[in-house]
Parts: sequence; structure tokens; C-alpha cells
Amino acid sequence: MASDDLSGLGMLRALNRNAFEAFPRRCLREPVVKLTTPLKPVVIVSAADSIRHVMLDHHQDYVRLPVGQRVLRPIVGNGLLLSEGDAWKSQRRAMAPAFAPKQIQTLAVHILDAAEQACCQLENRRGNAVDLFDFFQTVSLDIAATAMFSVDISDMSPELLRLITLYVTRIGRPSIADFMLPPWIPTIATVRRALFRKRWRNLIGSAMSARRRAAVATGRPDTARTADLFDMLAQAHGNRTDDLLVDEVSTMLVAGHETTALTLFWACTLLARSPQLQAQMASEAMAADWSGMTSPVVVPDLPLARAVVQETLRLYSPAFLTARLAKRPDRICGTEVPKGSMVLIPFWLLHRDPHRWHSPDSFDPSRFADGRQPGRFDYLPFGIGPHVCIGAQLAMLEATIVLARLVRDNVIAPGDGLPALPVGVLSTRPSYFPKFSVVKRLSEAD
Repeated sequence: MASDDLSGLGMLRALNRNAFEAFPRRCLREPVVKLTTPLKPVVIVSAADSIRHVMLDHHQDYVRLPVGQRVLRPIVGNGLLLSEGDAWKSQRRAMAPAFAPKQIQTLAVHILDAAEQACCQLENRRGNAVDLFDFFQTVSLDIAATAMFSVDISDMSPELLRLITLYVTRIGRPSIADFMLPPWIPTIATVRRALFRKRWRNLIGSAMSARRRAAVATGRPDTARTADLFDMLAQAHGNRTDDLLVDEVSTMLVAGHETTALTLFWACTLLARSPQLQAQMASEAMAADWSGMTSPVVVPDLPLARAVVQETLRLYSPAFLTARLAKRPDRICGTEVPKGSMVLIPFWLLHRDPHRWHSPDSFDPSRFADGRQPGRFDYLPFGIGPHVCIGAQLAMLEATIVLARLVRDNVIAPGDGLPALPVGVLSTRPSYFPKFSVVKRLSEAD
């Protein structure tokens, strides 16, 4: 965290480098912290009452920040992630059936199959130093693409992964100009992002075309209600142009891939230094039912693995903050909020607040054991309010299954070098990509 005398402009500069170093310490003591910048105030809210005010009670007065339009629109377009008002309501209703519990159960077959195939490939590299971040990027993209299209698009996966990584680490990295300027004022980054968007949309369009050709070849109409997300999205959007469908597919692929890969990487970073916990997870996974290839789909019962994922999301939530723009003057917990103020809610700060959590920097999955739930405003890895992440349950299921399958048959240990540190820019990425040791887990029979 930063010192209490940090200026608003200094905070914006820090956000460009690492959000985990961008917030003054008094945010842990005060429900609302207000900083000034040359163009607009920055308001940081971190108490339950202030979060409720912005995200629930008066959410209609706080819209998505223009910086989000600048930074994210080139890759997700007009998809659900950035839409507002009536357009958002329509898109949310259209996509909701794809994330209903019954449909998530159906998608579990793709997750189980992809997790098994990926782990078998990884196990062929046992004994070598392994880049687990690269592995999780590949498997999470494979799961996202398979759940979306239910056909093999592996020939496109390297380019999809390359473009996502390029955008997240370079082209999409927010600058002070992104925070301070309205979306219609161009910057140098605007041109680079426009060129990226053209390449990205062409690639997503090619994937959609491949999916449609496969449907024709198998005699399955494009609007049939089948077990993949693309059919459900195409049916929901009806006769509208493909532009919005491209953006919705992009949103699902980018969000599903990036957040899951990061969650799994950070989980293994934590587990690598907890061999006893790994052994407990392995016992749980060995006792679980992995026969999900049958019908109906059987999802393994993995409460410890799920608790590990939940605790990982507390410490290293991929979505480390949310930002809003005040549409009109307001008052939050006694603090004046002028119209046009930038309102920030740092989720990671809530997750490491010593007033909310005992030993907040410690890795302790027992916080979530036996179905325990934290306070409503203490744990927000998927956001809160009307715009809460629509794919939260699917993301939890995917991360839990992949992690449990990996630890079931393998022991993960740290490689050489120092542990990676979290860097918050567009998501919570590691400061570098350490290698891990992966060896076969010996059973009692061995």
C-alpha cells in the first residue's frame, strides 16, 4: 500500500504500474477517501455502507468509468462487460439461460474432459521445470473455447492466446490519459487498440464460421438448443447482426480464459508451499466420483478444493477493483461526491483488511470450510450488485475441477527462484513466470 499523503495524480500513476501499491493506508481506516486530480476527484470506498451505497442502493447513479470503455472496448466491444442501461438488461436476460445451474452441469462434461487431457499431457513432462502459468493459460482457453463452440478450434488457439496476452500486458495497459480523458479524445494508444480490434474481430469471426460449418456438416442447425454456449447465445440474439454476437463471444472467451488461468496459477503458487494441504486435497480427489463422461453429468464433490479456490480468490482475485463514474452529485457516508467523480472500490483491499479477516495475509482455506460464508461486503471476487459476474459459478466449477485433477495425481513444488509477486493492471498477474516442479504422487500401493 502507499503512504497516506499520496496525491490523486500519484495514485493514478501507481495504477498504471501496480494497483497493489496505489492506495493510501488510510483506506483501511476511513469508509471514504477523497483525492484530487487536475480534472476530476477520485473517491475510494471500502466500507460496507459505502460499498452498499454505490453498488446496490444507488447503482443507477454510478455508471462504468470511461477508462473501461477506452481500455476494454477494443477486445470485448459492446459485450455484456461494458454495456449499460436497457442494452445491459437485454443482454443480461439473453445470456442468463447459458449460465443457469442446469446448463453449467452440462458444460461440466467439457471441463472434465479438457482437464483430463491437459493433465495427461502435463504428466508427460514430469521431472522437468514446468511453466504452470503457460499450462493454465492453454487449458483454460481450451475449456473456454470448447464450452463455447463444442468443436476443435485448436489451430486457432495459439493466435487467440497470443493476442489476449499482447492486449493484457501491453496494448490494453491503462495510462493516466485513459483515466483522465473522455473516450472520444484519441491518444497514441487509441490507434494501436483500433488495429488490434480489427485483427481480434477477424479471428473471432473465423472461429464462429468454423463452428457454423461444423454444425452444417453434422446436420445440426445453428439455432438448435445444444450443449454449448454459442448455440445459446446465437438463439438469444435472434436475427440481430453478428457484431454483438462477436462481442459476446469475445467477452466470454477473454473473461473465462484470463480469470481462470490466473486463479489456478496463484492457487498452485500457494499450494506449492503447502505439501500437507496438497495431500489432503489429493485424498479428497481420489475418493471423488470422476465419471462425468456419463449422462447425466456427475460433478465430483470437492469441498476442500473449492475452499482452496475461494481462499486463492481472496488473496489474488483476478478482478482486483471496480470503478464507477458519478452521474450526479452525491454524498457517501458524509463525504461530498461531485458529479463526474471517479469512484474506485478496491476488492483486494477488502480481502486483506485486518478488521475483516484474521491474519489476512495468510493462506488459510479453512476460512471457507463447511460452507462458511464471509460478510456480504468482505469478499467480492466476482463483484456485487446487478453487474455481478454472470459466469461466477462456472468459473468456480472449472477452477475447482482442474485444480483437484492436477493435485490428485501430482505433487507441485516450487522451482528455483523467488516467489512471484502480484501486479495489478488489467488483472492480477505475476511479476514474473516462475517454474514449478511436477512429480508423480505416490499412492500407498506404490
